[in-house]
Amino acid sequence: SELKYALKQPMIYIFLGLMTLLTFGITSSGIAFFDTIGNAYVNAPHTITVYTTFLTLFGLMIAASFFNNAALRDHDNNFNEILFSAPISKSGYFFGRFFGALVLATIPMLGIFFGVILGAILAPAFGWVDPERFGSFYLETFINNYLLIILPNMFFAGTLIFTIANKWKSTVISFVGLLVIIIGYLVSGAFIRDIDNETIAALTDTFGIRAYALYAKYFTPIEKNTLSPSFSGLLILNRLIWTITGIIILAISYFSFSFREKSTKIKVPKEDKKKTDRTFTLPKLNPIYGVKTEWTQFKSFFLINFLNIVKSASFKILFLFSAIILIASLFGGAEYYGLQSYPLTYKIIDTIRLSTELFVIIILVFFSGNLIWRDRESKINEVIDATPHTSLISLATKALSLVSVATIIHVFFIICGIFYQLASRFYNIELDIYILDFLYTSLMTYIVWSGVMIMIQVLLNNKYIGYFVSILVIFLWEYLLSMFDVESNMLSIGNVPGMIYSDMNAFGPSLKGVMWFNLYWVLFSFICLLIAGALWNRGAISSLKERIQIAKKQIPKNYRFIIFGTIFCWVAVTGFVFYNTQVLNTYKTSGEVVQLAANYENEYKKYEDVEQPKINEVKYFIDIFPYKRDVLVKATMTLVNESESVIDSIHYSIDARWEPEIKIPNSAMWHALAPTLAQQYTLICPDLRGYGGSV
Repeated sequence: SELKYALKQPMIYIFLGLMTLLTFGITSSGIAFFDTIGNAYVNAPHTITVYTTFLTLFGLMIAASFFNNAALRDHDNNFNEILFSAPISKSGYFFGRFFGALVLATIPMLGIFFGVILGAILAPAFGWVDPERFGSFYLETFINNYLLIILPNMFFAGTLIFTIANKWKSTVISFVGLLVIIIGYLVSGAFIRDIDNETIAALTDTFGIRAYALYAKYFTPIEKNTLSPSFSGLLILNRLIWTITGIIILAISYFSFSFREKSTKIKVPKEDKKKTDRTFTLPKLNPIYGVKTEWTQFKSFFLINFLNIVKSASFKILFLFSAIILIASLFGGAEYYGLQSYPLTYKIIDTIRLSTELFVIIILVFFSGNLIWRDRESKINEVIDATPHTSLISLATKALSLVSVATIIHVFFIICGIFYQLASRFYNIELDIYILDFLYTSLMTYIVWSGVMIMIQVLLNNKYIGYFVSILVIFLWEYLLSMFDVESNMLSIGNVPGMIYSDMNAFGPSLKGVMWFNLYWVLFSFICLLIAGALWNRGAISSLKERIQIAKKQIPKNYRFIIFGTIFCWVAVTGFVFYNTQVLNTYKTSGEVVQLAANYENEYKKYEDVEQPKINEVKYFIDIFPYKRDVLVKATMTLVNESESVIDSIHYSIDARWEPEIKIPNSAMWHALAPTLAQQYTLICPDLRGYGGSV
């Protein structure tokens, strides 16, 4: 019945289609994703396996939706008592629901295989990718990936989510189980920093990503193109560990599961000894709607949303887990492969950002869906929607609640960082740098993603699909852009130019660019909120098309003015940023750099075996002007011919943007070479007329 019910719903086909399109796009681009390809085929067994291991991370959202539904559907519809009174066995019901959900969770993941096959057929046919970059398919690759990666990952994730859902009867808390798995994966990554702990990192990885990476670490191109993941080594050991762990969790869940509802104690209210006759009179109402009313509504909505999050058990659990992630990263120290450094403030800030920022954004994804769907799941949405308030106020307070929660978590991270510095006997605590970095980078990131996530949930009008699309946007949007060789901070959501703090020039000249991009993205986030407010589904559930038609008729003039005014400001900022980043200051994309490297190799490979002198001695004189963004370098090199043959030419590889000057003493021997060098460089040959200081 579980399979029959789900196969009639569109959700499974939407997930399958999304996975197929995703891998089809990756394969058709021919671009290296997740550090794949290189000298391997686009459809090599190694490439397919790497795609499968990483994409099961996104499959967690799929697993959560199916296992949650299997565990809670009867309870949410108040049908469980009727069903449990029927003559059905406990094992039949429990394992039927679980394994039905397991099969459903693995079906969309087959889209990975379909997408690769489709891409391998169409990409060469339409000339998107050179046919020589594709090899043969091996049936063993698909079977082993399903049995070693997809099935164990969905099984372990399913046992945890299914168990939590059955225990606490809450969708919100069961999603915490999903985040526990992600946290386990992130914490295990702390071990990979030390080469001595690679085995521990591989075995503690719940997804098998690092286990396979270590298994295939020294694969040659031929092995990548022919070998499928095998049932051996660390990979199979990792799979057994987490499968057995899943079986234990499932067994505990089964023995604690019961058809009987737990009885709850109801407190009998004490009778009021003093009985007095009271006359009730209707209050006089004088409704006034203005700025003061809207401000009161704003404060009320914000407090309700904010307290709903911070008082929830799921937030407390996630708060604890985020602390575990940070502490694990900090006590790895400023260390990488055994190298240790002082816990300087800007290094601690980098650790906080690298180890927790992504997790905080995932928390925003989780609570954005929770805030949008809380009233509907409690069946009070129609009552609240009927009250006289502006949709934008309601959604803006939800976004502000998300930003406030993220800020609380980040402040806690800063406190942890300070205590770690003190524990390491490092007392140069630069609190101002902590605060400024938060204001310049992290706070802006939280504001942008809060608005975007709210809009996604409102537009899609489906909690689980909203979660899935949000995760795709976070992790894969930049990969999709790279498929078309598009690299711009104007298209990568929330991205800003790189900004590195240093003791010499603080945040440096890049701060100005960062602030302009922050303004660009904050305005974009506000536009997302305005769109969500216009299309917010108040009352009976309606399609997006119907909501657009209603919005066209019912949006008031002042709301339209805010929308168009914000869009105008955003377009003005967009024009300024575009001119400065795409016209005034051009740059090369990674695809263009690769092409230049290929052209360089083709043009100069003929000189590969030409004898060149060895650099025997180098003396550098460097003057740095940080406020002018300039540097003056004088280098004196002594070149020695250590070969037995005569060298008649020297090949330099110098970036022309440095405006180099090459001085060659005793340059009479360079008469033939000087004209060629002078085409690109400034030459100073004292004994050669016409070149710089010549006489």
